[in-house]
Amino acid sequence: MPQQIYFDESGFTGNNLLHPHQKYFVYGSVATDDIEAKEFVTALIKKYGIQGGELKGSRLVQFNKGRKAIDEIFTHFEGRIKLSVSEKKFALSCKFFEYIFEPCISDINSLFYGVGFHKFIANILYIGFLTRGAGAEQIFGEFENLMRSRNTDGLDAIFSSSTHSENSPILIQIREFAQHRAEDICAELASLSDGGAGKWILDLTNTALFTLLANWGLEFEQVTAICDHSKPLQHEQSIFNVMIDRPDRQFSVAFGKEHPITFNLSGPIQFSDSKITHGIQLADAVSAAAVYALSNRGNEHVEKWKALIPAIGHYGSIFPELDTLNLNDISAQRNAVILMELHSRAKEGRNLIEGMPEFLRFVSQKLLTHPIYA
Repeated sequence: MPQQIYFDESGFTGNNLLHPHQKYFVYGSVATDDIEAKEFVTALIKKYGIQGGELKGSRLVQFNKGRKAIDEIFTHFEGRIKLSVSEKKFALSCKFFEYIFEPCISDINSLFYGVGFHKFIANILYIGFLTRGAGAEQIFGEFENLMRSRNTDGLDAIFSSSTHSENSPILIQIREFAQHRAEDICAELASLSDGGAGKWILDLTNTALFTLLANWGLEFEQVTAICDHSKPLQHEQSIFNVMIDRPDRQFSVAFGKEHPITFNLSGPIQFSDSKITHGIQLADAVSAAAVYALSNRGNEHVEKWKALIPAIGHYGSIFPELDTLNLNDISAQRNAVILMELHSRAKEGRNLIEGMPEFLRFVSQKLLTHPIYA
């Protein structure tokens, strides 16, 4: 029999990744079955006197009895819980690279990914936003608006509102690169229809579910995915439907690690109401617990749940890696030089990728003998 796995989220704001009161998005999953889930949830509700006859994570985390109930979920289902946990502002930084830089270097994008250039750009933008660096907040706002509307009118002047006398040199290079390569960016956005990926272009739900299922697929021959109702998922299911009755296992290799990219679904994703589906209630509770732990401090449950997250919450998760900006490290120095080179080529209207492999080899060798110290 296929293994039933239940999914639900916490912190959903759709395409609005700059929501001021929801910094984190968590998509949770619990491997169980209808009988076990119902018996466990029913007993938990009775034991802790939970009102409404349903586990609602957003309510449970607000009082001590509810947090104790969630503790029991983590204990009982140990080894059967996986979470995808993302910091939304950093996720938006990653989307920026995907839609502003990627279209311009797509012919040899593996070269840039291989040296971590995407992480360098995403983390630079994120730290600028976090520290309220001059212009960074405006770039985020304009980019999010561009992705939502996909209105490319005036794209050659994109991020002009971020112009400021105190802009960092790197922020200036990023802004001007986007302006000079507006044609490539425009073509990428035009390829996105109003349906499918275009409708929920910034939402994290599909990616989180796909990654979770791929990792569950390493443990179970076949799975049945049961999700709470979700507009992004219900809007586009083609990437999941191709996994129905697919027993083969395929992997991609990135940064020296293998990542599963296939799984075997017993049928289309099932959508159900959490009120009557106890497994979804469990997924909702653990997702809410993760968001609560990341957003708060000062009680035993926060610390306990934070300690759990590294082991169960790394599946497709998107979090800053600020060590990629350490300019005492040669890789960060190299990526800074790459940005300068791309900016120079864009500004002068030169080909961005011609001779780039040779340029990277030259820079790497040069930095080994003549590093640029921070």
